[in-house]
Amino acid sequence: MRATAGPGPLVGDFGAFVRRAHQAGQLVVQPRMGFGEPATMRAGLHATRYADATTVGTVTLDSYTRVGDLAAIGTALREGTGINGFPIVSYDVEITRAVLQGLHADDFPVQVRHGSAAPFDIFVALMRAGLSATEGGPVSYCLPYGRTPLDESMRNWERSSALFTQLRERGASPHMETFGGCMLGQLCPPSMLVAVSVLEAVFFHRLGIDDLSVSYAQQTNGVQDREAVHALRRLCAELLPDADWHVVIYAYMGVYPRTPEGCYRLLGQAAELAVTTGSERLIVKTVAESQRIPTITENVAALEYAGRRSP
Repeated sequence: MRATAGPGPLVGDFGAFVRRAHQAGQLVVQPRMGFGEPATMRAGLHATRYADATTVGTVTLDSYTRVGDLAAIGTALREGTGINGFPIVSYDVEITRAVLQGLHADDFPVQVRHGSAAPFDIFVALMRAGLSATEGGPVSYCLPYGRTPLDESMRNWERSSALFTQLRERGASPHMETFGGCMLGQLCPPSMLVAVSVLEAVFFHRLGIDDLSVSYAQQTNGVQDREAVHALRRLCAELLPDADWHVVIYAYMGVYPRTPEGCYRLLGQAAELAVTTGSERLIVKTVAESQRIPTITENVAALEYAGRRSP
């Protein structure tokens, strides 16, 4: 993979779309969706775009891409075995562009979600495909996902962020979401989530990225969660006064209920947390979370359920 990103059709300003929706009183809802087969990935984006909710698209990458094991992806693709996400680095850029064609647009921006402590090739691939929104962070995508030393992850993310800012030369506004509010992908002290989310946002901003989102994962106490999100907003207002930023809530990241009733109750509480704290976006979870990778239909059902709880 070359160190520079070739041209791709640049549409879909992620941050601007979320800001417009919030000004219109709409909560933006988003799936955690990724499929290895291009036709299925395109079908997932299509279903998300036309769901009965205010949505943005997601292309979640597979676990092999996250750790840079491209040989394993090659074997899986040759043998037809399944992978748990979209291998954007391994596919030719034209395949990714075909997945996005006619869907990724100013009224339906698409974000790449991954989990890599060494994401440079991922940034190259997403930029070449014409995408300008992603997420992660040097701490939050290091400690829970692999064995990369923290100082190495910091350098990797610094280099990748510098590349990402080059999108402005092509008239795009790169959007970065910190994963800090979902630190370790499980229950954590809210103070830790707020601190890592803010610090990673400041890290990105100092590297020249000024369109940001900060995250917070729903925990087990609604009152505590609301206070944590208010603290997150106050700190960002103080430390990022010259940046465009919004807050994204993640539905509960602990052990998920096994019954549909329990799943939807928890998702409804996440939507309530987002709405009552003025948060602009919500990452949903589905009825299948405790059992398997959700289907497209299950993702859409979760999006529409959460969307009905927005103002």
